[in-house]
Amino acid sequence: MSDAGPRAEQPGATPSRFPLLGRAIPVLVGCLLALLLVLLARRPFRAFDTYFHLRFGEEFRHGWSIAHPGQLSSASTNDWVPTQWLPQVGLSWVDDVAGTTGLVILLGAAATSLAGTLYLLLRHRAGPATAATLTAVVVAGWLPSLSLRPQVLSYLFLVAVVAAWDRARRTGRAPWLLVPLAWVWATCHGMWVLGVGASAVLAVAVVVERRPLRRATLPLLAVPVAMLLAGLVTPVGPRLLSAVLLVNSRAEYFHEWRSPELITVGALPVTGLLVAAVLLLVRRGARPYDIGLLGMGGVFAVYSQRTLPLALIVLACVVAGAARRPAPRITWPEGAGLAALAVLVLAVIPSQSVLDDPADDVRPFTAALDQLPPGSVVVTDWRVGSVLLWTEPHLEIPLHGYGDVYTDAELERYADLARLEPGWDATLARLAPDAALLPLDDPVTYALADRDWSVEQRDGGMVLLAPPPAERP
Repeated sequence: MSDAGPRAEQPGATPSRFPLLGRAIPVLVGCLLALLLVLLARRPFRAFDTYFHLRFGEEFRHGWSIAHPGQLSSASTNDWVPTQWLPQVGLSWVDDVAGTTGLVILLGAAATSLAGTLYLLLRHRAGPATAATLTAVVVAGWLPSLSLRPQVLSYLFLVAVVAAWDRARRTGRAPWLLVPLAWVWATCHGMWVLGVGASAVLAVAVVVERRPLRRATLPLLAVPVAMLLAGLVTPVGPRLLSAVLLVNSRAEYFHEWRSPELITVGALPVTGLLVAAVLLLVRRGARPYDIGLLGMGGVFAVYSQRTLPLALIVLACVVAGAARRPAPRITWPEGAGLAALAVLVLAVIPSQSVLDDPADDVRPFTAALDQLPPGSVVVTDWRVGSVLLWTEPHLEIPLHGYGDVYTDAELERYADLARLEPGWDATLARLAPDAALLPLDDPVTYALADRDWSVEQRDGGMVLLAPPPAERP
């Protein structure tokens, strides 16, 4: 079925002038999305964070306590709280069992699941052509964020949260399954708190719109409260909430937690959906639930770079439901076609080669790094440090980008080191490095050369440096 198909059995439906086009759009968009997902899966390491997630997962599997984890370097001393331990353990296990091929399949499965579940969520609000087009817009907006990082699970869980409250809106029954979902979410990523907040907003919206009796109202409002409590009884305990607040306070050190610039090409999908949602609701009238979704989507859109993918999900739902017409039911050919595309993507992915692997820049230096004694300190930038955490576990890598393990003072010192701010040389002396592996054009590279560090190896855009004899530990 399509947006344009005959719907005589559904009151309020109007036929389209272009029925063939309406049927062709979902097929064409579906094929393009399948191709895009295959290309995406070839880049499982497109975010260098994947490497430190692998290393942390390995540590949790082999001795670290979830409640009280350790440190990888003496350069980080924060009493940190693990907020992503379950997917980190899963990534490490997949790599052990199936290697890089397994990681490629995992990324493909995650991206395919995201696109498929989002489409199904939108299909309950609109016809196939509208749902497929909006799914394509959302996936395009997701592209900078789709990688083997635990935060991808937050996108999937938010889809589940919205779907559950959509059903509660129709039936009036409390979505209690969100409580165990909140527990799992809290073991996977720090944005579980946003899921609790989204449930609180939508619970109030459902109550205002349906105006149920008190005995039906209390269970609806109790769901987000129960979700919050469930998130605080994971193996980490109540400290999980303070850990989320700590991350938010460090936006100056991490670009993805800064406020987004919505008037840019990269932000066009979310900005376009936000404008479309506002215009459609103003023109056609807004119900309390729609207003709740729109407000939530707007907050996600302006809060941080990291919440833009969540804004895309919510705003797409607003746009899809603005037509105020019953969506045609999902027929078996449509369901079979969706399943066939998913199977095709997962079948093709294992045969694809890996692209854009940050470790390719480091591998030429493996022999030299392996000759360093265990525990040797290697100074790098955040990106290279993340890779070395996984590829050279015998070395001590003080800078690696996993911000939770650093105190605020340490983050400031290392940021000053990267920018060569006053005091950088004292920080370098405190680290007492045995070597440095840096990009050729990094300012620190030039500064070390001026301090008589010697070039041990140069390959591509990277250089391995050794300190002068007088500065060696």
